[in-house]
Amino acid sequence: KKGVGKIPTNYNLKEALPLVQKKRLLAEPIGAPTSSWQTVSKEQKALNKIEGTNAYQARRGAATEPYGVYWIEVRQVLSTGNLLIRNRVERGKRQLQQVEESIEPDLVFPAISGADIRRWKAVPHSFVLIVQDPEKRRGYPEETMKKDYPRTYGYLLRFKRLLFARPAYKKFHAETGAPFYSQYSIGTYTFARYKVVWKRMASDLVAAVISQHKTEFGWKTVIPTDTTSLIAVDNEDEAHYLCAILNATPVREFVKSYSAAGRGFGAPSVMEHIGIPKFDAKNKTHAKLVQLSKQLHNLAAQGEMDKIAHLEKQVDDTVAKLFGIGA
Repeated sequence: KKGVGKIPTNYNLKEALPLVQKKRLLAEPIGAPTSSWQTVSKEQKALNKIEGTNAYQARRGAATEPYGVYWIEVRQVLSTGNLLIRNRVERGKRQLQQVEESIEPDLVFPAISGADIRRWKAVPHSFVLIVQDPEKRRGYPEETMKKDYPRTYGYLLRFKRLLFARPAYKKFHAETGAPFYSQYSIGTYTFARYKVVWKRMASDLVAAVISQHKTEFGWKTVIPTDTTSLIAVDNEDEAHYLCAILNATPVREFVKSYSAAGRGFGAPSVMEHIGIPKFDAKNKTHAKLVQLSKQLHNLAAQGEMDKIAHLEKQVDDTVAKLFGIGA
């Protein structure tokens, strides 16, 4: 009970019972018999109407280790168009040399981490260097880097021994002889025009729509990094439809029933059990969710948080209708 604190472990049942509140819950595997266990109250069983086959594939954000190499601070846009950058050594666990270099802007992107995501709003606060060919799933050829991005290549050469020694390089790239700076968890989906992103390490689903971000060196695609999960789409309305569903209370409570808070709470795999139907622009319920998500993103961007609760209630009601909860 509230205010009791810890109950001594040597108490017997008779002594302990007055100090606790009891709930009767149902526990069963969700999906296949070997799946995660779902624990819900009798009243929450209606949430199982959400369970089904998801029309969308969730993915993990881009892996950008070591952070002290790939995460950078843009110090200045030079008259040549190149960027004066400094590596973010404070972000990583390794002790690395801090350097300032002038590099080309082409492979520098604004980055979103889990800490940057609020419900209905995600704003990048740093930059990341992406040197991975999203189609071939390996680093751009060294010949290409030397020819097109010689300054970026020179920067990476400073860390060649470290990058070769990475466990991730040995696991994913060593056998194929991919360039020493090759990354992973990066594909064409990473550069999709629109992405719904949410915190991967959390205790609740917190999602927002991202697209492009205006930087001092032009409009750039926002890259979700490895403390996030994402669903990539090419249509803005479809992204807002998905975001509304993920931020709705019924879906959040459903996920909590089988995913424990912590590092894996918002992992891509948790989406496998949510039966999100494919977006249909002609469906009035789908269109309503798009409208609400766009309104909520605008309010969050303007800081008008006092107006959000009313619209979020409409999101909850519309998502309940989508899944037939309470029907």
